[in-house]
Amino acid sequence: MKNRECAIVQDLLVLYEDGMLQEESMQMIEEHIRGCEECMKIYENTGKELSISCEVTEQTEAEQEDAAVAIMKKLKKRITRKNKIILSVILTLLLVAVLAADSICQHLSGGYWGIVDMIYRIPSDRVEVTQIYQLKNGDIYCELRSDKKIGIQSASDWIIPDYAYEKSTEDVRLEISFRQVTPWESGNVPEMYRLAVVFATQRKGTVVETDKEITQYCREIIYRGKTEKDCLVIWERGQKVEEAPEDIERKVIVEYIRDRQIDKAIQECESLGWDSNKMIAEICGESQGYIQYGSADGEESVNFLLNYDTILINNIDIQY
Repeated sequence: MKNRECAIVQDLLVLYEDGMLQEESMQMIEEHIRGCEECMKIYENTGKELSISCEVTEQTEAEQEDAAVAIMKKLKKRITRKNKIILSVILTLLLVAVLAADSICQHLSGGYWGIVDMIYRIPSDRVEVTQIYQLKNGDIYCELRSDKKIGIQSASDWIIPDYAYEKSTEDVRLEISFRQVTPWESGNVPEMYRLAVVFATQRKGTVVETDKEITQYCREIIYRGKTEKDCLVIWERGQKVEEAPEDIERKVIVEYIRDRQIDKAIQECESLGWDSNKMIAEICGESQGYIQYGSADGEESVNFLLNYDTILINNIDIQY
């Protein structure tokens, strides 16, 4: 009956003959063959010759067992090293695939987002405009709804052609996008099926170097889906839009104040014939701490700057 070492060596003879073993393993095989008559005969039947010859020596059972264990350890190390190489290759290929997919997503979306956003972005055909109004100052208020849960909302800055960045222009675009939450965001991000948005349609500024005053007008507002062509036009210049009712105006004024757009809140109140001081004091209240203005001597303690950020209103159902 074959002893354990002979069985291992005879199983490895094919790899030995093909030169597939490491040098130390090759030497172990050769030493065993030179000391084992049975394995020597098997090897000689292959027509091969050992590179080194010496006298056949007898081994005790303990020595044979130790040699077998040594061969198994060497083989195990070789297999482990091979597995590590295979795993490294697989991980490298996966990384390359992810980077390639991200690059493709960037191309399809016109450089807007990568693979995560592309997967979880809500397409435009799953979003609809349920209400749209124009405020006294020209800003657009709209309510959007989706049959998919909205987790993350992102609104663009003013998108202006490079040639018109420091000039008056009517070629400005605003965009908004929604996406669902990822598994690792689940539970940490509030989700909803609808929300309201307030978009500014014009802005005024002064060019620093020349002190020239410019006015830029929004041409269109769109919802951006998964790709550059996947979009829904929310509003475009010339579109007839109903004037906002008083409850919507009040809601927007509250959001102006919360977003620190105090000048716009005051202007909107005055356009509606409302007492802006009374309105702001009523909306804010000292306990809410949205703003503090006016000092004991009547001088303003805060310099309120007009801004034109898009405002997202998640608490759409709250009555103001």
